[in-house]
Amino acid sequence: MKIKTKQDYFTAMAEIEGLYQKGFSKLNSTEEKRLSLLAEAVEVWESIHYPMPINPRFPEIIEYLLNSKHMSQSDLAEELNISKGFLNQLLHGSKSPNTEVLKTIHTKFQIDGNLLLESLI
Repeated sequence: MKIKTKQDYFTAMAEIEGLYQKGFSKLNSTEEKRLSLLAEAVEVWESIHYPMPINPRFPEIIEYLLNSKHMSQSDLAEELNISKGFLNQLLHGSKSPNTEVLKTIHTKFQIDGNLLLESLI
């Protein structure tokens, strides 16, 4: 499967979300294969259209998440279980993330833990 347009990308993301909501344990083998194909296609699309900056600072990682996942600041704050005000401070570099925020970004968005730690140096 190849994603060619932004509309294809949004369609794939919607289908992935539907499969996630069903729950991994309830997927049949056809759905599991479909999810795998969709995830690979989305990963390729995002690597081209939303590349992660090389040696990013932490605020750039937050910007990357907002852009690549098409999330509002409110949505991302909710996903990270932090206030919108704290997210805004992270975006502007006036506050540093705590370990819970780093862990959540790593597990929910599959951002490499080493990259997250290096972004704080």
